[in-house]
Amino acid sequence: MKISSLRSIFHTKLAPLYEERETDAIFFTYIEDKFNIKKYQYHLNPVLEIVFEETDIEVLANGAPIQYVTKKATFGELQLSVNPSVLIPRPETEELVALVLNIEKAEEQKNLTILRSYDPTVLRSYDLKILDIGTGSGAIAIALAKKIENAEVWATDISEEALKIAKENADAHDAKITFLLHDILNDDSLLLPDNLDIIVSNPPYIPISERSNLHKNVVNFEPNSALFVPDENPLLFYMVIAETAKKILRRGGVLYFETHEKFHSELSAILVELDFKEITLWNDLNNKPRFASCKKL
Repeated sequence: MKISSLRSIFHTKLAPLYEERETDAIFFTYIEDKFNIKKYQYHLNPVLEIVFEETDIEVLANGAPIQYVTKKATFGELQLSVNPSVLIPRPETEELVALVLNIEKAEEQKNLTILRSYDPTVLRSYDLKILDIGTGSGAIAIALAKKIENAEVWATDISEEALKIAKENADAHDAKITFLLHDILNDDSLLLPDNLDIIVSNPPYIPISERSNLHKNVVNFEPNSALFVPDENPLLFYMVIAETAKKILRRGGVLYFETHEKFHSELSAILVELDFKEITLWNDLNNKPRFASCKKL
């Protein structure tokens, strides 16, 4: 089949689900991940012959995300393996990683200045102990492990299948991470590392009542347990994670969250009640309330 014909099939089959621009984005992701054909190469040779698996288009037409068909997802500079046992990493979570890195870089420079004031031989980065709670594909933990030299990184998840994927991704990127099977709502915090410098989490935060607002490729295919929370207690995970952070962060350690835009003020109130300091709420690149950071003093 000519690759231009495949593009036409995509538009015909996916028209009920997506706008034309979205379908094109799916198509070009598909040919790059499946055939290593980039968009510019398609335009240079649209009559290139390929062997196409018809089941792929049927799966896509049923609403499956393209990442679950190609088994690949991009997260910043990382190419990750994904399957329906893990959420597909979002651009907003890339922003969360960037936020952590930018703040820690500034903190490191401040610390280095202090160290040089009394010991000019100490010029190296201090080692950080980092915990990612609810790691899924491992995206956050791997990105931080790759970007922060000498960091000691742990990552937890309630799902054995998710941890299997996360470990595969860490191995593929030569990222040294300790993975722990742990249910933050039920398991003892003593099972987690302590004296941590950083805890970061993108926990479930979508109220179940908003389920109908989401595209069916999210609701029907991605793990609902990693997405939804009870309407009557939407900040359940934030409360428990913050309480745990009080126990296992060192003094001066920082807690980072990705959040629901509707619950920024409520989350801030929880952090104040738990006596965290330097509570900061951040907007994402679309200017929506999305992230929070706070410090244990």
